[in-house]
Amino acid sequence: MTPKEQCEILLDKLLPFAEQQMKKYREFYPFAAVLLEDDSVELTASYDGNEHPEPKAVLEDLKQIHKKLASEGKIKASGIVWNAGVNSADGKPTDAIIVSLEHKDNYSVIVGEPYKIGLFKTVSFGNLFAMEGKQDIF
Repeated sequence: MTPKEQCEILLDKLLPFAEQQMKKYREFYPFAAVLLEDDSVELTASYDGNEHPEPKAVLEDLKQIHKKLASEGKIKASGIVWNAGVNSADGKPTDAIIVSLEHKDNYSVIVGEPYKIGLFKTVSFGNLFAMEGKQDIF
């Protein structure tokens, strides 16, 4: 299996949960998962005792947890999900679910899924987009 295919395993686990959280709560805290050396997926979490942490702090904690696991040689791939404002293809600002995927074999991609919260707080999703990521974890 290629690094891209292994990262897609994480994407297939993470993105549906993010969509579910957006539909149900219209928000979510950053969350993550890793692909272990035995090809199993394990969710990772951060908790500092604060019931309402800053999302940026959670995101940074998840990155540090994944860096530690990578440096110990315990994971093949990392996936971290958060909510962000981005510019769409036509240059207009939009909100999006962002998934940063990295593989130990020098593969990194950021996948985004724009969304809109409409009437009656319904959530609709746009087309996925991808861009080259940066190797933050490995």
